[in-house]
Amino acid sequence: MRLNIVIPMKEPCLSKTRLDPFLSSTQRQSIAMSMFEATLCFFKQHFSHYHLLVVTSSGLIAQVAKKHGANVLNEPKVGLRQAAQSAAIWSVEQGFSSQLLIPADIAHLDVAEIQTLLDAPRTHGSVIVAPAEDFGTNALLTTPPNVIPFLYGIDSSLAHQQAAQANGHEFQAINLPHLALDVDTPADIAQLVALANPLVKDLSLCLKQA
Repeated sequence: MRLNIVIPMKEPCLSKTRLDPFLSSTQRQSIAMSMFEATLCFFKQHFSHYHLLVVTSSGLIAQVAKKHGANVLNEPKVGLRQAAQSAAIWSVEQGFSSQLLIPADIAHLDVAEIQTLLDAPRTHGSVIVAPAEDFGTNALLTTPPNVIPFLYGIDSSLAHQQAAQANGHEFQAINLPHLALDVDTPADIAQLVALANPLVKDLSLCLKQA
């Protein structure tokens, strides 16, 4: 099955707003860009045999994505649901059988975890989720790409499960420790500092300086 890996990315000034009381706008944008570039580098280095698509409304993000060899889909409407839906339409039009949607705010992407996700059995009409610790959706693998509506928000992994099962589709949740940890709040950063990750150290330093 042909797979399209999709990374949605906001304008940097709109990213990581939940860190706003703790970090300056410049620091938030710097963190968002650092994590985005780290995500692009990760997939280019370890999964270059898959197509990579960045969905964004930002000219800067588009420029960075192209520098790292990713294709870009312009989506002027803000919101993860809209980005995911536009990507799924594009993926189907381009002949991709599956779509893996993954955010650009996972501080520690692990090759073995992503491979586990990609190796999971998937049939036509299936949904695979890697949940976040708060029951959000940190990776969503859909076959075909538009098999379910995208329901990002509170407890979205459970919403995606309900949508899949309500329509008779196969559903699997795969718990992956590193992939479950994204960076949205100071509590997330505190939890991630145990990982020997330079980016996490930078995040902690920003919090101390703010």
